[in-house]
Amino acid sequence: MYRSTLTGLIFALLLSTPIAGAMQDPAAAKTDDAARARLEQDFAKTMSGAQLVGYFTRTGQPDDKPLNKDRYTLGVVEKVDGDIWRFDARIQYGDNDVTVPLMLQVKWAGDTPVITLTDFAVPGMGTFTARVLVYRGEYAGTWSAGDHGGQMFGKVTRPDAKSDGATTDETSGNWPSFRGPGARGYDDSHPLPDTFNVETGTNIRWTTPIEGLAHSSPVIVGDHLYLTTAVKEGEDTLKVGLYGEIGSVQDDSKYQFKVLCVNRKTGDILWTKTAWQGVPVIKRHPKGSHAASTPAADASHVVAFFGTEGLYCYNPQGELLWSKNFGTLDSGYYMVPDAQWGFASSPVIYKDKVLVQCDVQGDSFLAALNIDTGDELWRTPRDEVPTWSTPTVAVGKDRTQVICNGYKQIAGYDLNTGEQLWSLVGGGDIPVPTPVVANGLIYITNAHGRMAPIYAIRTSAKGELEMPPDGLANQHMAWAYARRGAYMQSPLAYRDLLYLCTDAGIVSCFDAVSGEMLFRERVGDGRSGFTASAVAGDGKIYYTSEQGSIQIVKAGREWEKLATCDLGETCMATPAISDGVIYFRARSHLFAIGLPKE
Repeated sequence: MYRSTLTGLIFALLLSTPIAGAMQDPAAAKTDDAARARLEQDFAKTMSGAQLVGYFTRTGQPDDKPLNKDRYTLGVVEKVDGDIWRFDARIQYGDNDVTVPLMLQVKWAGDTPVITLTDFAVPGMGTFTARVLVYRGEYAGTWSAGDHGGQMFGKVTRPDAKSDGATTDETSGNWPSFRGPGARGYDDSHPLPDTFNVETGTNIRWTTPIEGLAHSSPVIVGDHLYLTTAVKEGEDTLKVGLYGEIGSVQDDSKYQFKVLCVNRKTGDILWTKTAWQGVPVIKRHPKGSHAASTPAADASHVVAFFGTEGLYCYNPQGELLWSKNFGTLDSGYYMVPDAQWGFASSPVIYKDKVLVQCDVQGDSFLAALNIDTGDELWRTPRDEVPTWSTPTVAVGKDRTQVICNGYKQIAGYDLNTGEQLWSLVGGGDIPVPTPVVANGLIYITNAHGRMAPIYAIRTSAKGELEMPPDGLANQHMAWAYARRGAYMQSPLAYRDLLYLCTDAGIVSCFDAVSGEMLFRERVGDGRSGFTASAVAGDGKIYYTSEQGSIQIVKAGREWEKLATCDLGETCMATPAISDGVIYFRARSHLFAIGLPKE
């Protein structure tokens, strides 16, 4: 009975997709890049945070035997390159319960995705081959492992959905580095609030006082949230707003550079470690801090970078594993060497490596260190002025590369060797935004000086690149504009759109694949500055002004503002998102904001 039901479901799915019609009319199978990108974004949205709850059969299983239950709980699902996708999956069947990152092929039958595995090794479970269609909230397919196999089918549900098989179990929500996994800046796995009120406590989970002055963002692995801060005796000054001052803060105070671990569910501080103390060698900008670099973490390590004062690696219990000093790292305006602004590039952990981008006055470089020992694996010189951007790792089918923003040397480097793969010269001469990878494209923006470009570079790029005319493409770029980029904020590639925000709160929205500009609107009041990068989830985008005003906007091809909420204190740090909670690190407090627990 169940076999005929499954066969009928698969047959119905195939007939209901354009592939059947395409057999008669080949032109019907063609979709343009923009349409395919929208399908892929919808698929990523549907699958991220979803649960596949259903049944599977085994070859030779009697018809009267009860079906075998299985469950797949997904974290983030995203396209990596070409038809390769990453699925962070918790797989539960029988007595097995494992969580693994899976790099899988997704093929398309017209508008229907087909998840494809061929002799794919799942750690601790075996080698599998499968073909699974996903359509209108259901999945169906076949599987095999060695000399046995069967069929599988069920429903695609969400933890918050009120449907058969749905649960309220939370999926893992790691946000391990600046702007989360791959610096993408969004998490669609849980509902997020469209309003909050600090004074009344509406949608406020907890608040925790944090000492010192810091612009580093929170990072989260498991139940641990990590922060850095710079603490001195007395109050530090901070000048926010829209101004063009280039001088340094003249301050010879002694500081303590600290790393904190907070329980993300309760806000309790679990431990605090002082990594370094003394008078900082390099001064900071009036709008800056001595703890501007966001830490990076995985299940076994926490890495914090304080520029000239060193790189420090702890375990989750707060024990120092190793430290490394790179000498003086002077980040400031390259045209006025005495203008010291402070270091801000954040470390990135990828598997067994820690990556650091050190673009400074003097010898700039990109380096990879062994995560367990701190030993340098490779170092590649960069012909570059000081920048404040964090590198991004782009995982492709044929290569994995480290992407660096820059002025003289925007470039991609081989992850394993540090060899430069491609480069691009020109743009804004004070690069700050972090590159973002989505839709098979690398989105890079910067500003200051004669240009404020936005580039959509193909992940397959090689050699010396040139920018095409505004809105047009060439071999290595899908599109680009010379004057539509952002100075401080990293771009947000969310669903099928790309969002950029200027210091003055002007938001530009582009079709992420074609580059078509869809709207340009002001998100703030025109008087406040915006330094923190936008984050998104559950169809909402959160813009944080320097005054601590949070502008909540509906994601989409048309502008729709949902709410304005206030933290009640200045905020320069980019928020983090984990399991339906947004963590804002403001001037004096850490805020956890989310919908009430059911």
